[in-house]
Order: sequence, then structure tokens, then C-alpha cells
Amino acid sequence: AAMTATLVSGCGAGSDTSSSDEGSSGDGDTVTLTYWGWDSNFYEPMFEAYEAEHPNVHFEPTAVEYGEMITKAQQALASGSELPTMLALSNNSIATWKDMDICEDLTQYGFEVDNYLDSLASMTVTDDGKVIGIEESINPAGVAYKRDLAKEYFGTDDPDELYEMFNSYDAYVEKGKEVHDKSNGEVFLFHSGQTIAEWFYFASDIPTMDGDTIEYTDKMGDTMDKLIELRDVGAVDTYQNGTPEANATYADDKHIFYPCPNWAITYYIMENDPDGAGNWGIMPAPVNYNSGGSALAMTKSATEEQKEAAYDFMIWAFEGDGAEIARDKVGYITPYLEKMNDPEWTKTSDEINDFFGGQDVGAVFYQTIAPDMTIVPTCAWEETVISVRNDVAQQLVDNTSMTLEEGLELGKDQLGQLVTDENVTIN
Repeated sequence: AAMTATLVSGCGAGSDTSSSDEGSSGDGDTVTLTYWGWDSNFYEPMFEAYEAEHPNVHFEPTAVEYGEMITKAQQALASGSELPTMLALSNNSIATWKDMDICEDLTQYGFEVDNYLDSLASMTVTDDGKVIGIEESINPAGVAYKRDLAKEYFGTDDPDELYEMFNSYDAYVEKGKEVHDKSNGEVFLFHSGQTIAEWFYFASDIPTMDGDTIEYTDKMGDTMDKLIELRDVGAVDTYQNGTPEANATYADDKHIFYPCPNWAITYYIMENDPDGAGNWGIMPAPVNYNSGGSALAMTKSATEEQKEAAYDFMIWAFEGDGAEIARDKVGYITPYLEKMNDPEWTKTSDEINDFFGGQDVGAVFYQTIAPDMTIVPTCAWEETVISVRNDVAQQLVDNTSMTLEEGLELGKDQLGQLVTDENVTIN
């Protein structure tokens, strides 16, 4: 069966009326699984491969912008519209999905969370032990770089030699000033202050929330202080992360480094610099950390036939043959321990390694970074805090006279307006 994709951007409530009440195509043999998510690099090859092996299953994915997933689900609930069979849950909003209580407990279908990397898999476990999703990949993050610019400004493109130069945040500040001066301000270490803030935010071991208190000042103080240091030496450009203009920088000769989770290799780098094969490298950041990621869930409102087919797909995707497709096509490594602990299995594809100059990308991510990476639990207000973080980071690079104190005060004021729960305090 050919995969049919209904591409819908934005947050319209809309229902998945293409499937029948019983979740089938009408011939009594084919079960239709609807899906909402944003990462077509992941779901398209996975759905296509599963359909080829299971001709009785048909996927109907709807592309929804990352930041609109919760809104779309809330609007569907409010209007009585149909939820999809499966949906992607951003790790940054897991707590909100738990509160919405629309995802099925996978343990009812035999899922054993203990077979997965605990520090990551525990994110989808509720207080009463229900498991509402399976993490799609471990998400170790390093720093990607353009080899030609590294040679020009640092004298080498060797990842080990570069890591020796850049094994502290202070080193990035020092080298950033050197690049700025040498290029007369034409070349930057980084393209976006928002990207830098995201890096430092996820590398921080400070939880966003302690009880009913959002620890904004502690969480953001160090993050924004480091960003300002890089800004003040001319190391950071002013692009807004994720915009077409920002994405175009991956293929230019003006920006050297990009904080790089494993999922960003296909989603950002290879997508936006298709002619850059061989010119990229990857090295660890000064602190090993986990960045972003998502889980796959199925909804309670799906039919039992849909749930059984969806669960079979999920186990195939993360424990079975599908895990190899995710690894080879997308660069995703399942947190299923039996596979992720095998160095041979975690080798990335020749295509990805060749794109990175023949480097063993898998060894960097899964043998060097992953065993020691920071994973901090998220909270129900995580996306709100991240939205404020991005706005403040952008204002800090746009307005070079803005101080740390002014930035923190600005963000705290914004949070005060957005956090509507009177029981939550902001420090």
C-alpha cells in the first residue's frame, strides 16, 4: 500500500475523517493508522518500510508544526474532533501530554520500559507508573563544524585536535574573538544566539522547576551570561534559529560551528547543505548533553484494532527491524538497551559518515557522548520557558547593549504574564 501524506501546517482543529469508525479502509482487511508529527525525515521512511512488510496496514500522516502539536490536540478535544491513532510527543512538553491524559498506557500491551535507557525512557513514565510513549532515539549532542573554515581559522579540521582547542566554554570565547578579528567581523563561530541558548540550556544540570517554583534565574543566568560573552567578542550572528535565512547559513562560508544533536544531522545539516558532503565534522561539546528528541505515543480514543497495529509498529520501530531503518536512514539510535549498547550496531551509515569526511559519527555520539550526557527532567511549563528563552536570546544579540540583568528581568516579566497557575512562583 502506498503511503498517503496529508500535509497540514499550523494548528487547525480538523479531524482525521479519512479513516472509518473502525479504523479500516472499508475492505475489512486494511487497518488505517493516522498520525500527527513534524519530523518527516523520520516517519516517511519508517511508514513506507512497515507498509512494505505489512500490506494490511496503511498510514495517513498529517504534518503538524513542532510548536503547534499541543494546540492542535487541545482544539480537537474542545471541538470533539478526532485525534490521530499515533502522535509525536516532544520531550520538552512531555509533562503537558501527561496532564492531558489522552495517550494510552503501553504497559497494557506488554511494553517493558526496563529494557530501555532509564534516564531517557523514564521521561514518558507517569507518577502512577503508566508509560505514555516510547522515546524515538537517544539524543546525544555535540558540535558540528565546517572543515574548510576550521582549517582556515584554526589550522586543522581534525576533530580530536579541535576538541583539544575547544574543550571549555572560555575557549569558544577566546577563539571567537580571534575569528572575528581575523575576518574583520565577516565570519562568526555561530549563526544564532537562540541556538547557543538552547545548547547551554540543555547542557545545564539545573532543573527548570523545583516543586511549584520555576527556577528561572538559576537556569537562565548562566545560560545568558555565556551567550553575552560570545556576543561581546563578535562570535555570534543574529539569525533567528530555524528560519529559512538561518537554515541557508549551513551552506555558506560565514559560520563555522553548529550545536548538533544526532537528529540535526539529517534534519538540519544534510537537508540544508546537500552539496556539503565531506566538508563537515563533529566533536563533543565541553559538557556532554542530551538535546530535544521526542517519543511516539498512541491515543486512548483509537480503536482496539488500531491500537494493536500501532503497538506492533512501535515495537518493530524501536526493538525490531525498523530500528535499523531509523539508524541508517535518519541517524536515530533507539534507546532499546540490547541495541544501543552494541558498538557495532550503533555505527552510523556510510552515507552519514562520508558526509562527515569519513568520520565515525556513531562513535562520537554513542560511545563518547551518550554514556556521560546530562538529561534533566522537563516540567509542565518547559515550552513556555523555552519560548521566553528564545525571545530573550534574540533580543540579547540584536541589542548588544542589553545587560544580563536586563535580559533576565525581561524574561521574568514575560514568564509572569504567561504562567497562569497562581500556585506557581517564579524565582
